[in-house]
Amino acid sequence: MGRTEFALFELSIVARGAFMPHTIHPDWLSSNQLIGEDDLSASKIEVLSPEVTAFRCGGFRVQVMPEALQISTADLAETERVRDLMIGILRALPYAPLMVLGLNRSTHFTPDSEEAWHEIGDRLAPKKAWEEGEILTLPGMVDITLQGVRPDKYGGFIQIQVQPSAKIPASVFVSINDHFNLTRVDSQPTERGPLRGGTALENDLTHNKVEIALEVLTNEWNAFTKRADNAIEFVAGLGGENQ
Repeated sequence: MGRTEFALFELSIVARGAFMPHTIHPDWLSSNQLIGEDDLSASKIEVLSPEVTAFRCGGFRVQVMPEALQISTADLAETERVRDLMIGILRALPYAPLMVLGLNRSTHFTPDSEEAWHEIGDRLAPKKAWEEGEILTLPGMVDITLQGVRPDKYGGFIQIQVQPSAKIPASVFVSINDHFNLTRVDSQPTERGPLRGGTALENDLTHNKVEIALEVLTNEWNAFTKRADNAIEFVAGLGGENQ
């Protein structure tokens, strides 16, 4: 199977907790030696207020709200800088109360043919039962989301979403959400049960989670990027012609 070509790409890291938006801006990043002079001089502030701060700096975008800090990029070459910047900000705010951390990757890609595009949807969401049951005529997949347990020592889950691309005709959108509730666990579930979107621990807003967030960003980043690559290649491979 050949490597999938990205048509559109986005990576984001989201830390949910409690922040003061007006205090995090390009000059603050520069004073904490998190960006260089070139990035500072080229930065563009979209909004700066107690409610929300958003600005672009280099190849990434930073958005800060009272309940969340998000750093994102549409440039594949900037992914490591996004990770390093989030690490730098959290180190500069060691007492920032956190709840959860999300590592997110999404892409759009175009299969080799319209038949391959349909095959991906048919293999992820078989249509035969709906047609035989006379429930739907010409059913088509609009959205499918799967959730699995984490393969490591952290609480949370992994979600993968697949949809027909809303931006590129006859293309596929794949999104991976690597979700950490910033707790450590002794073991992960070994049998399927009711899916839970969150737990009481995710509402635990505490600065003690900063240490785990830094640990995750440092030690689990390579696993996340590999997992995202594998998920995208797997979905692309369902089209058959890329195998």
